[in-house]
Amino acid sequence: MSSNIYRHDHILGLVDGGLSAELYRSWGYAIGQMVPSGSLLIVTSDVRDSSVPFKSALIEGLLSAGIKVIDIGLLPADLAMYAKDNFSAVGFVCVGGDWHSSEWNGLRWYIDGTKLSISEQVMRLQEIASNPPVIDLAAVHLSMHELFRKRDITFHWIAWSQNIWHDANQRAMRILIDPMHGSWSQLAGKALQAIFPQVSIETIRDFPIDNFGGVIPNSRIDESIITTRNAAKNLHVDLAVALDADAGKFTIIDNEGNPLSVEEMQWLFIRNLLCDALDGECLLHDSACSEVLLNESIRLGATPIVSGMTLERFLDDMRQMKAFFGIMSDGMMFFRGTGGCRIVVLAISWLIDYMLCTTFKLSEWRKTLPAFYITPELCVDYSEVEEIVNHLSEEWSSKPIETIDGYCFSGTAARVHIRSMRGYEQIKFRFESKNKDGLDNLVHKSSIALSNFGKISSSLTDQYKKCQIK
Repeated sequence: MSSNIYRHDHILGLVDGGLSAELYRSWGYAIGQMVPSGSLLIVTSDVRDSSVPFKSALIEGLLSAGIKVIDIGLLPADLAMYAKDNFSAVGFVCVGGDWHSSEWNGLRWYIDGTKLSISEQVMRLQEIASNPPVIDLAAVHLSMHELFRKRDITFHWIAWSQNIWHDANQRAMRILIDPMHGSWSQLAGKALQAIFPQVSIETIRDFPIDNFGGVIPNSRIDESIITTRNAAKNLHVDLAVALDADAGKFTIIDNEGNPLSVEEMQWLFIRNLLCDALDGECLLHDSACSEVLLNESIRLGATPIVSGMTLERFLDDMRQMKAFFGIMSDGMMFFRGTGGCRIVVLAISWLIDYMLCTTFKLSEWRKTLPAFYITPELCVDYSEVEEIVNHLSEEWSSKPIETIDGYCFSGTAARVHIRSMRGYEQIKFRFESKNKDGLDNLVHKSSIALSNFGKISSSLTDQYKKCQIK
């Protein structure tokens, strides 16, 4: 299997390009070898047709290594961490392709307290995949009654959530939830209705479909949430939320059908929802986070601490530092109250509770925000990040700061964060400035400086034009 499908703690591959039950069985065995025999792992899968047979093979591999397994069914990876803590498991493994289109599938895992770095874990999986073990499936199936269980955690999780928001204000409010045919389908809307019975919950695209209705199930792609935006306007809701396929990320849409940017969403939590609670607390963030957000968190008494951009690193840091809140530049948010993990329905519940208390309209609130002159990550096809960084250093006569996950050119008025996507032969750029003209000039200056690097220059320019930063 080609190594270019490996990305941090997530393995991705084309379903018809090398993924097989034998490979998942080998991966299961490899993960089982990373923890003590008899350890407990949580397993789940997403809505893709290929995920269920792949998960079955994965479980066989885990059982063959003497691992106890609890299968929590077809659920978002969010709830795998909740189940891990609830059942005192050492980790979880999720079969699914994240927010990628349906022809992709893969594996996401997290092991608590392992001494192996994520790169060492990936190496183990690669080694086992290239030399698969001989697994006695008859013996595995005989051991299932002793080592394998299925559990439905949704009722327990909803009851836990109800206990948090039991004293929410009683006020009429209308909300639209769009699971985008992904893993929160037929669950997010029902859960929120149970948590907030006083609120009218509308749902669209609320049935799990293998190909997600033909769209890329990533809520940060505008084309994928046109349906959500139109429904929000037509139904005259107070709030709409689109959840990615596996719900690691989500997008808030205001009462006029306009989506909030990542920075606007995170400002909402930092400045409005958390506010005084941040005083004296640690706020964890990745190195591409907007300085506007970090400066506001400092003003509120928080201590920002940088972490890496891998989920595994972030989860470890959230738990070890007991960080109150964590934000990543791709839109993911993490909470100490959930054991340091992300549960997007918790974040949505927090927002609903706040809106029930304040009666404010998101469209009016947005007019009060500071300007965020920052791009999302702009991805280009190129493998040698050091070559790009060295060239920009010479062009700009500026020495970059080496971060946990990349490089950062930082000045008084602007910065550029550059990182490589290991295994994908891609590099990601993120630009930030203090004003729109400065941002325009920064991207233009970078494109000119990289004009000799194939299509990088035109790719950056084209992607920036689509950002619609005002």
